[in-house]
Formats: sequence, structure tokens, C-alpha cells
Amino acid sequence: FFKQKTAYEIGVRLVGSEMCIRDSSGPMREFLNSPDPTEAAALAGVHRRVARGLGLLATLDVGVRPEVSEEPVILAANHRSMADLFLAAAIFSEWGWPIRPLVAGSYFDRPGIGGLLRRLRCIPVRGSEALDIATEVMADGWSVAVMPEGRVVPEAEWAPTGVGTARPGVGRLALARGRPVVAIGVSGTERFWPRGRNLPRISPWRRFPLRIRHEVLGVMVGDQPSVALEEIMAGITRCIAATESPSELFD
Repeated sequence: FFKQKTAYEIGVRLVGSEMCIRDSSGPMREFLNSPDPTEAAALAGVHRRVARGLGLLATLDVGVRPEVSEEPVILAANHRSMADLFLAAAIFSEWGWPIRPLVAGSYFDRPGIGGLLRRLRCIPVRGSEALDIATEVMADGWSVAVMPEGRVVPEAEWAPTGVGTARPGVGRLALARGRPVVAIGVSGTERFWPRGRNLPRISPWRRFPLRIRHEVLGVMVGDQPSVALEEIMAGITRCIAATESPSELFD
């Protein structure tokens, strides 16, 4: 739904920009089971450049970073816009937490955007093998980010509840790995870069407000991926509501 060159050009501007509204990246998180420090620092550098570029176009309110005691962790968020990938990198930069998102494998085959995804160390999703790859990545200490809806959801589908229909993979991953899950709700990206547009809305007079809230759900229990998925999506729904409510939801 977007031109490859256009998406690549936006990505290059975000990753390559040296201009900065504010350098808000937090100190690097380190846990007992954290990934290789050199690799983590390299990924954090890419996240930081994306955050700087995005800061030229939007204001970010990401809230406090999740309180977790060890890695790896599974982060699960809603998906309303192509901007979500860039926003995720900016969130991880502000939290000082190099995290690797799962992204549809077809994007890796496209000129330009595929290279950007590899620089962001994204994990290609190609059928059920994506869960095996995510499991291997987590075994190396990396936390991963998943968008359970698996696509940019049309507003008509998410408007009633805040989320669209989710796929069961994140439920299976959470139960298989037995790692804590953090639900994330995002609002504003659907206005900043609406579904179906080749470019985000860029205004010289104002930056678009993007807001994120999270809830640490902890370890999923049981043996039914559908039940785990339902709990995760309920958490995401609460977080989305919190982005639009005066009373904020955190851990």
C-alpha cells in the first residue's frame, strides 16, 4: 500500500538525520541475561537516530519505561500505521532498551526498505518459522516486539474496541518461552501516517502528537494460546484507552 522508494526515503531521513529536537535516549538497560553489549549498543545507535528524525515530525509521549527485572521480554502493541515501526525504534531509544521487532517477511525482499529493516535488526515473519526464530533470538537475551494484529488495521475494524483481529502467534510464543509480556497501546500514528497513504502528513507549523502507554502483564500461564492471546489483547486495549484518558495506566 505504499511505494517502495517513498518508504525507503522516509526511512533514510529518519535513520540518517543528525538533527535533533531533543536527545532523550535513556541509559542502556542491562540485565543478567542481556544480549551481547556490542551488538546491543550498535542497535541502540540506530534507534537513537530514528528517534532524532521522528522528533522533527512528531512529539513523543512514551511515559515511564516498563519495570521488569530481567530479559528477555515480549512486548506486544497495536498496529494502525506504517509509522509504528519508526515509533517503536524511538520508544526503545527513550527507554534505553534495544529491542528487536517482528516484521512481515515480504518487506525484507523490497529494495531499500529491506535494508532499513535489517539495520533495525528486525526479525522477518514468514509463516510459523517466525516463532522459531524469535525463540532463538530470545535465547540470546534479546527482547522482542510483536504486533499481534499482523497488519496495519483499517480504522473501521479497530474503532469499536481499539484493536483489530489478532493472530495467535504471540500467545504461542508467550507460553512457549515463559517470559514476561508487556502490553503497549499506541495512539496518534493513524493520524500522522494514515493507512493507505504513501507519505506521512508533514506540517511545517506543528508536529503530530504520538502517545504510548504500557502495562506489564507478567508471565502468561496455562496451556491455551488463545487464552493467553485474549489476555494480551485486553492489556493492549487498556493501554490504548489510557493514551486518551486523564488517568494514566502504567505497571
